[in-house]
Amino acid sequence: MRVSVGTVFYCIFFAAVAWSQSVGSEPSPMEAFADQQGVRTAWSNEVVRWEHAGTRLVLTALVLEDKAQPARRLRGVKIDLSSETAKDQIYLDEQATERTRSALQEIADAVGQSGVPGGSNGCMGAKEFWPLYDWPWNKYHELNADFCGDSKNLALVLYGRGKRGSFHFPGKNPTDLAGILASVMEQLKQH
Repeated sequence: MRVSVGTVFYCIFFAAVAWSQSVGSEPSPMEAFADQQGVRTAWSNEVVRWEHAGTRLVLTALVLEDKAQPARRLRGVKIDLSSETAKDQIYLDEQATERTRSALQEIADAVGQSGVPGGSNGCMGAKEFWPLYDWPWNKYHELNADFCGDSKNLALVLYGRGKRGSFHFPGKNPTDLAGILASVMEQLKQH
């Protein structure tokens, strides 16, 4: 009995370590494309800049193209996050941008139905951001978000999947960012 209990705990530990190493371990498809030699920014537009107490978000709509094959293009967003203790840069292609927008709207709808997250450290997230669902996109370094706090101190918390560090934006909510991403998607259709 001791051997089988020990074996079960070992297997659970091994699975947890393997899982934690794979979440966000690969660059997103757009990040991988952006890092290729010969890829340039064909068009960009800084859409929004949020700053609060040393924490910053800069969201830029962009179109990337391969100089050698101009027909090879990717559209999406680049999200620069920084604070005094952490920094991250996240690329989302159109599909990931839409998935993120939808997940943010899901959080907003859940808060609308059940109220703000409970307790002083309560958070509300979306299934698209939860790694235990084993979504195909969990392996990519993309944007995750939670809506945290109590009725007096709410903040949108952003973080790169698989990266340490979170970026808190008090007074911002999932609907704010979902609306911005929807606007970006419309801009990208023109380029």
